[in-house]
Amino acid sequence: MLKKLSILVSGMILLLSLAGCNTSKAYTYNVETGDSVKISLDTSDQYDITSNLPFVISHDEETLSQGVFMTAENYSQYAEVVNADETATLLDFGSKDGNQYIFWSYNGAEYNYAILIGDSNTGVLLGNNVSEESARECFERLKISVVK
Repeated sequence: MLKKLSILVSGMILLLSLAGCNTSKAYTYNVETGDSVKISLDTSDQYDITSNLPFVISHDEETLSQGVFMTAENYSQYAEVVNADETATLLDFGSKDGNQYIFWSYNGAEYNYAILIGDSNTGVLLGNNVSEESARECFERLKISVVK
């Protein structure tokens, strides 16, 4: 009987400890385009995200990136400006989780992602004034999707 009780208590402790190991935080926003957008962040290693707009991604309470929503048309405009602006340096472009993105810097001091959310009319502009590595880390921790 004591052995069964010990196993039961051990199982409950394990279950409770796993319940506290949430390593992501997510918020859903109803944006002006009419889309409902879910933003999730991998919060391991002391990363965090706020629910208010612009949403803020921080690490150890230091602000790293800020994000706002935009239209698909705004996304296209950013892509055109980055290609035409001599002070902008295109660092990367492609797709992640079904979303298109462009990543650029202005004068090596401001690092921005413009993200066009797949199957939507909505985009996200994510700005970071810390460093290229910081901007990349914040972007890689994000998962953005439309809630159907």
